[in-house]
Amino acid sequence: MNEAEFLKKKFREYYSTHAVNSVPSIEAREFGIGDFKKKIVKRHMHFSSVAELNNFLRKEAPLYISYSAAYYKEPEARPMENKGLLGSDLVYEFDADELGLDCKEEHDFWYCKKCGNSGKGSVKNCSNCGSAVEQYQFICEKCLEETKKQMLKLIKVLDEELGIFEQVSINFSGNAGYHLHIRSEKVRPLSSAARLELVDYLTLAGFTAEASIADFSEKMLKCVKPQAVKGAKARVLNRMIEFISNANPDELAAFGGIRLSKARYVHENRAKIIEKMKQGILDYLPGSKATSVKFWQNLIEHAKHCEALKLDRQTSIDIHKIVRVPDTLHGSTGLIAFGSKQIKVFINKAPKFKLGAERFGPYENEQAVLPEYAAIYLIGKGLASLRE
Repeated sequence: MNEAEFLKKKFREYYSTHAVNSVPSIEAREFGIGDFKKKIVKRHMHFSSVAELNNFLRKEAPLYISYSAAYYKEPEARPMENKGLLGSDLVYEFDADELGLDCKEEHDFWYCKKCGNSGKGSVKNCSNCGSAVEQYQFICEKCLEETKKQMLKLIKVLDEELGIFEQVSINFSGNAGYHLHIRSEKVRPLSSAARLELVDYLTLAGFTAEASIADFSEKMLKCVKPQAVKGAKARVLNRMIEFISNANPDELAAFGGIRLSKARYVHENRAKIIEKMKQGILDYLPGSKATSVKFWQNLIEHAKHCEALKLDRQTSIDIHKIVRVPDTLHGSTGLIAFGSKQIKVFINKAPKFKLGAERFGPYENEQAVLPEYAAIYLIGKGLASLRE
């Protein structure tokens, strides 16, 4: 039995005892399935009922199964324009791989099949021969914690600023993040262009200091009063105030792009500077106007970076995109539906990683006996093979 057959056997066992009932209006959705190391090998599929879907899962045990956010008159029709679009849920995705976390440099790695070179972190081409590389991504507690923070921030903005946090479903992506589905009638008619505007608002794309909250053209540098604005502007201004309140001189110098002597001035006078901001005035630092403008521009950019949501743009914009069916298994991880039966595997390479309460690794070109769930996790990633 090869690794692909082994995974299908285990997935079939899972679906034989676990029903999936997570897709509302299933008869109007398009589905797609994937196989070993391929998330999509077939799409334009249709299930008329939950029972039909579960019969398919028990019989075929696909390693990936995805469904459309969109609703169609004829989900199985092709090409796409023949399906008869009825509307689409709004889907937001956060993936730890997209957050630029420092921990990814420790537990992610790449491998070049052409020359055998490898290294930590994420690169597109081999540093030795220049060939395209295989990328292997892992998650840690910090990854999941940061994606949770992003999700909580998104929920707050959707609810308090946009008023569209209705009929919501949140689920683990199965690999390195979370999906949020909004199934409210009010979002279904939104065009791709309207969804792009929402994404731009959430990610603060196009948010510039002069156009949004500050005026550097006058002799007196100005900002809008934090208490007089709402939404993104208020969030950026309040993040600036929070940063000035809590940052030490070194941090003020680094993020403000100023000398340490001027950063000390800001630190020592932070109460006065914050009070002026609340009155709509950006304080002058000792020296030229250019120095002060540079400092405030840099602080605004830092606050913008902190407040911008790091979501997957394409998932939110593409009305016809299909995403993993909640409560189904993910072919790259199998997280974490399997037991602790011991399985012997040969592991090519794996960093330290944690599943549930157990920690594993690191491994490199070695045989190991692992609990079934950990073995499936590595086999799904293509990093381990079965051993008798």
